[in-house]
Amino acid sequence: MQCEVLAWELAKLWITWCNNQVDITMLASQKKNLYNHVDVDRRVHLRDGDAEGALAYLCGKSEMDPSFYYKYNVDEDNRLANLFWAYSTSKLDYSCFGDVLAFDTTYRTNAYKKLLVILVGINHHHQTIVFGCALLVDESVSTYTWVLETFLDAMNNKKLLFIITDEDKAMRKAIKRIFPDSCHRLCA
Repeated sequence: MQCEVLAWELAKLWITWCNNQVDITMLASQKKNLYNHVDVDRRVHLRDGDAEGALAYLCGKSEMDPSFYYKYNVDEDNRLANLFWAYSTSKLDYSCFGDVLAFDTTYRTNAYKKLLVILVGINHHHQTIVFGCALLVDESVSTYTWVLETFLDAMNNKKLLFIITDEDKAMRKAIKRIFPDSCHRLCA
């Protein structure tokens, strides 16, 4: 059904463009509106069960591997807000190579419009290693504070020496709050 609507709308745009009834900027605007509509429609059809399924998977993972760590919180509507997880190998890697942490966020490129944070380091072979991952609801100081506190808890409160991030002001404030003695540097 959705494909038929999309095909029909694209056909109408093409006919309009071919008939020169609209300038190219208006056509681009209509195309963007069409894609926005399809994106909203797709998100409406996502089920709350997706969050429940993910949490059930993580719970099962933690039952099979006691060193696996995950934590989440919910918003005022009892919907998944933030989610953090770290594998047992990630925790072991952090205990050995956790002097330097680099992290950055993607900009809501997934189906749920959540920020993806990957916390990484480098091992003695100069290979990137993942210490943990998180899906976050926003880029606020409180959210970054939550993810850093959760990360610290997952890593048995082992403090790090250096943190490398982008210039996000909220991230910087959260780092000063949770890792006041760590050296914070910006990536280029």
